[in-house]
Amino acid sequence: MDRPVAKILITRPREGSERFALELAQAMPCPMPVLISPVMEIAPLPDLLPLDHVKGLIVTSQNGVDVLVQKTDRRDLPVYAVGARTTATAKEAGFKARQMGEDAEELVEAILRLGPKTPLLHLRGEVARGDVAQRLSTHGILTREKVVYAQTPCNLTPEAISLLEGTSPVVLPLFSARSARLLAQQVSGGAPRYVVAMSWAVASELPHGWAKTIIIASRPDSPAMADGVASLFDGDGFIVTPEIRG
Repeated sequence: MDRPVAKILITRPREGSERFALELAQAMPCPMPVLISPVMEIAPLPDLLPLDHVKGLIVTSQNGVDVLVQKTDRRDLPVYAVGARTTATAKEAGFKARQMGEDAEELVEAILRLGPKTPLLHLRGEVARGDVAQRLSTHGILTREKVVYAQTPCNLTPEAISLLEGTSPVVLPLFSARSARLLAQQVSGGAPRYVVAMSWAVASELPHGWAKTIIIASRPDSPAMADGVASLFDGDGFIVTPEIRG
């Protein structure tokens, strides 16, 4: 009996999906069909960026760096970033960036240990996790926050819905809890779904039984997500593992 070849569906915002698709191509054991259908898009907000008296900036995603590049020519402020890629992007843009962990929890702990000059300003989206500014301020590191980009929900494309409601396996890398929630709201039953989630918090947004398999990435970063997706496939593009692990 023939085994159906799985397809990969990436639901990140368009630019992030395209970056991850390129990264995934390097990690996969063989070329695989990839479909991009964002469940939300990122749009910078028109507000000015209030940097007067600010002594340092916090960015917890590449979206924050992108907005920073658009909004200011200043490169004198230290930037405290989450993740290697966000840090690298900030450095490439000319900022004095320093990686402070892989997630908001590690960032808060690292900044508390560092004890930087204050006040700090956290640039974030409309929807954010971790209460970074509040937690830092509570522990004596005065931090304000500024919402600098919107995260607008999008409908899945007809092709993506057909894929998710079909019979062939679908592999879904999910990077955020909100993406997981928006995805599950649009599609219920259907194809056997193999989810690679960035964290248990992401996976917990999926209804029980929505996915056949859930893998939690070994680290909350893009390379680990690509490795998690690749681990599901053999050299011919067939799914090789049915278990839930993380």
